[in-house]
Amino acid sequence: MHVTKKKLLDIACDEIYHNGYHSTSIDKILEKSDTSKSSFYYHFKSKKELIEAVINQNIYSGINSEYGLLLDVEKNFIDEILIAIKNENNFNFKYGCKLNNLVQELTNKDEIFKVSLEKTYLMFENIFEEVLNKAVKNQEIIEVDTKELSMYIVASIEGCLSTAKKSQNHKLYYSCISHLEKYLNSYRIV
Repeated sequence: MHVTKKKLLDIACDEIYHNGYHSTSIDKILEKSDTSKSSFYYHFKSKKELIEAVINQNIYSGINSEYGLLLDVEKNFIDEILIAIKNENNFNFKYGCKLNNLVQELTNKDEIFKVSLEKTYLMFENIFEEVLNKAVKNQEIIEVDTKELSMYIVASIEGCLSTAKKSQNHKLYYSCISHLEKYLNSYRIV
């Protein structure tokens, strides 16, 4: 990827994460990236195209790198899921989840954003579904609708993170996620 394009994507991702899509201006991105308007428009036709690229590249790859490692797990699947969802390095309790923030702000505003955000969200859920399928096959958990359970896991992570964000208190995340842990443990074969 071209260095200027990557810089624009990274700065735009950071700006929309901290300020939201509507409060993020191209001028601010250009200022922070020390990039000219002509260079910006060489890579992106509009702010909308830039943000779509942020979703499809930065947000998508960020979630994939944080949780995609679970796909390499060969046993102790529930334990590994719990480690991943309790890893404090994966979360920012002040600003919340980049994906969820954009889902809340943009899904109902624009079909292109909706499609890109949904694709990213589904990838997030699919990681857990694949891991849960391995757990069932490995007879570590009972037969369960892994698609529905994966949706529940992601919804729980996002909800718990939003709860922590609204109070600016990371302890609320762990308190909330402890109930997901109990729920997942109920599926274990003993």
